[in-house]
Amino acid sequence: MRITPAVKAILIINLVFYILTYWVAPIVPLNGHSDWFLNFNALYPIGSENFAVYQYVTYMFMHGGFMHLFFNMWSLMIFGNAVEEQVGSKVFWCYYLACGMGAALFNQLLAFFGIIMPSLLVGASGAVYGIMAAAAFFFPNAKLFIIPIPFPIKLKYLVIGYTVIEMYLGVTSVDGVAHFAHLGGVIVGLIFLFVLKAVLKKRSQNNSYWTSTSSSNYNRNSNYSKDSGVMSKIKDFFVGKPKPKMRVTKVGEYNAADHAYNQRKREDSEEIDRILDKIRKDGYQSLTEEEKARLFDASKKMRGE
Repeated sequence: MRITPAVKAILIINLVFYILTYWVAPIVPLNGHSDWFLNFNALYPIGSENFAVYQYVTYMFMHGGFMHLFFNMWSLMIFGNAVEEQVGSKVFWCYYLACGMGAALFNQLLAFFGIIMPSLLVGASGAVYGIMAAAAFFFPNAKLFIIPIPFPIKLKYLVIGYTVIEMYLGVTSVDGVAHFAHLGGVIVGLIFLFVLKAVLKKRSQNNSYWTSTSSSNYNRNSNYSKDSGVMSKIKDFFVGKPKPKMRVTKVGEYNAADHAYNQRKREDSEEIDRILDKIRKDGYQSLTEEEKARLFDASKKMRGE
């Protein structure tokens, strides 16, 4: 499994926090307390004397045990790699943190107004639920096998099902799990994605690149000319818009270097078209390793990495 940069960094940070919480702090107590690292970084209810604003970030790297850590990080790898390859590492980090902080704030506001009981929050679940929502947003028809269900389920239905279950458990369960934080991660994530989509749509409408003759190679692909969904917006991340360059050329002059460059650009664009069309039809999992690498390299090039 190819692990993308932001996902890898999040895995490492969570592992470091786990080691500090359960291995280092117990043998290096602070002021006589062996759980000082947990108390310092967990998110306390609003109004508590131990509450601090920074805990909205640190709490999502804390976990209540190894299995809690394992399942969150496993889910992050399953869904996060594909999402990061779509939006890039910088946007992925912003999205992940926004989902985690939004999930905590949503849960705490419900507690503040007396809808649920206030509780100590730890774990990446809210952020991970947001990542799951993003995966369903980009690849709604991708199919997954979920044990013990004997048939594949489309990702969009899986996320809807999880959301409904979390809503039900949030109302009925007393298991100590912050179900409304999970729900908050999904809500904040979807808001983030639809705002991002709207921004990209506005950018593309204001950009003559999408209507100029230089983009005629895109229009030849009927799937993209008809598709007003997210796939046409994702293309802007990978292909980008050309930067105008001023060049003085004598009438009739033929520049072979320019012709070769433009030819390479057209070929690269057509290849990205083909890969994105394959994702739209069959899902990300249908790509070969070479196609995944090509898509990832294109996104890195556009971000200047």
